[in-house]
Amino acid sequence: MTRSVWDSLQAVRVAVLIVFLPVVLYRIWRLVRYPTSIPAIAATVFGVWVWFWMLIFTEPVWTAMPASVHAVSMGGWAPVWMAGCLQIFVIGINGDVSQVWIRRGLRTTFIVTGLVLIVVAVAVSQSRVLASSADMFALTNALLDGGDRGAAVAQVVSSGFLAVVLVQLAWVGFRHADRTPVGVGLGLLAMAAVLQLTAIALTGVWRPLTGGGMGIGGRYVPSLQILPGCAGAALMVVGFAWPPVMLRVQARRELRRLRLLHDALVGMFPGLSPPAESQIRLSDLVFEWVAHVQDGLTILSQRREVPVETGWAPPADQIGRALEVANWISGQSVSGFSCQWLRPPMGMSDQAWVLAIADAYRNCAEISRVRDAGRERLPVRG
Repeated sequence: MTRSVWDSLQAVRVAVLIVFLPVVLYRIWRLVRYPTSIPAIAATVFGVWVWFWMLIFTEPVWTAMPASVHAVSMGGWAPVWMAGCLQIFVIGINGDVSQVWIRRGLRTTFIVTGLVLIVVAVAVSQSRVLASSADMFALTNALLDGGDRGAAVAQVVSSGFLAVVLVQLAWVGFRHADRTPVGVGLGLLAMAAVLQLTAIALTGVWRPLTGGGMGIGGRYVPSLQILPGCAGAALMVVGFAWPPVMLRVQARRELRRLRLLHDALVGMFPGLSPPAESQIRLSDLVFEWVAHVQDGLTILSQRREVPVETGWAPPADQIGRALEVANWISGQSVSGFSCQWLRPPMGMSDQAWVLAIADAYRNCAEISRVRDAGRERLPVRG
């Protein structure tokens, strides 16, 4: 590796550290402020470890670190720690397994990660290259040239452990990928895992085993090592960030859809909405507002003495049915209306049905507002 390429990589590393520091701090803040899940904790810890290890590999911090930290950092502790966090994430997103299996998997992950760290540390202690130089540029080139058995063993063990975890991440990600925010994020993580596997197979396994030689691929090997790894890292960042960002955007959109109907029912029945908690996620707030609307519709039907059933079947059209419910909420008379109309249609969830009613109620309110404004502008004739 030439000095110019090395300096460019250092500049990129510093830029990435600056850009992603607010993201890391935000994830830590959310972890402390809100109740969270095992995958969210593992993803946050993974991001913190990546940022921490990138900080260590910057020139000013590297020169301040002791020789033992230099050796284990270049020897493979960084990918081992990252692999452990990713393994916990993979275990946590397996929603189709029991809690006993998850606890057993977590214990196994901690034990295996500890053993791999010990093996890497022993291999590093047998390396002459890792203990001989404090210059990160010279040390990197010495490792790329190969020839040191201890360093090669440490790289192969750490990279092999990370590769096994990436295979699991790719499998689980592709299996759970769909069009939901979480599914899209898992699909991106699966693609990132495949790209990272390509880079690790060449850089962390093939190159140490061949003594630093180019082997298959010839002069294209450096590109095959760098490009998949960079693309995979970018996709992994997007994959981890996509679900929380999109879920927050979706929750804000649904709260806007619910607000008018929710406020109207709370105005009729103030006891529906207790004081809001300060530490509540927007997605949980959407769930609470949906429950408030359902309770409000039930109380309103009781107050107006709406029959449970009548001889009139609810409209088959979901949009038309939601419009009739919205008209009833506004106080209009709806022929044959019963409590059966308030229940969600077949194949529709409670939340989707409440959102449909809220959309219809908002549309009715807007039409009524426009109609009233038009009447006010009509000229008065004598």
